[in-house]
Amino acid sequence: MNIVFMGTPDFSVPTLEKLYNDKDINISYVVTKVDTKSNRGQKINFSDVKKKAIELNLNILQPIKIKEDREVIEKLIEAKPDFIVVVAYGQILSKEILDIPKCACINGHASLLPKYRGASPIQSAILNGDTITGTTSMLMDVGLDTGDILLQKSIEINNKETSDSLFERLSHLTADVILETVKNYESIERIKQDDSLATKSVIIKKEFGKIDFKNETKLEIDRKIRAYTSWPSAFIDIDSIQYKIWDVDICEDVDIDNAVKFSDDIYIYKDRLFAICKDGIIEIKEIQKSGKNRMKAKDFINGLKK
Repeated sequence: MNIVFMGTPDFSVPTLEKLYNDKDINISYVVTKVDTKSNRGQKINFSDVKKKAIELNLNILQPIKIKEDREVIEKLIEAKPDFIVVVAYGQILSKEILDIPKCACINGHASLLPKYRGASPIQSAILNGDTITGTTSMLMDVGLDTGDILLQKSIEINNKETSDSLFERLSHLTADVILETVKNYESIERIKQDDSLATKSVIIKKEFGKIDFKNETKLEIDRKIRAYTSWPSAFIDIDSIQYKIWDVDICEDVDIDNAVKFSDDIYIYKDRLFAICKDGIIEIKEIQKSGKNRMKAKDFINGLKK
């Protein structure tokens, strides 16, 4: 079986490895995003998929815009793949490219479609308090995550799950689902998505991580912190200084009449940090001042006393 693999971030790597390690599969090309430069251009940064492809000695293609790159498209045509497998590649494929493989273009998407089509399904699942999520393999079409469903597998989300931990678990689940899909493609029933049940997840922006204690509930803040662990992190601004909030505990209301005020919303009480939210009080367990290390609340408070 001949496969072209398209992917970019670390989420895609387990699928690439899984396909590579199968004795019945040949990966003719790995397609990933172009290299980036660090802020001052001193260092060239490879995508995680490119790093793994180099390690595995695979052929790599890096088009700026794949829909417009005739040289890359011709190479894909010449490869005559049975499948093009896409996991978090980051570009929309044209119908010309979708029509290249003998069998299908297959996408691995980290949600139980049609729920959370789009860019941030993992964060959306945590933000919305879902207890179940999963991975879908689907036939690709010209829409955004709108193709027929092939296979789905689900996992539970625990109440302390972060986007980082869920990314890790779903990346390996996606690898399993994709391998099973290509190995059993002919016998898998296609299920048309019900567009009336579709929800979308958006591209995450920096400002999404800002906490508004006065207008957000304890539960909303807890979910925001866990959903935005990697990017953009959950944060507050105090006197033009940013503080990242890494962990909180949803607790019963605490009597803080004798607490020391740290900011408009945050109080220090018995070597602990509490914030007054829309619906009560939440305890801040870990915090990080801009330019400083991430710290337990007690250590942060002790640092203020010095």
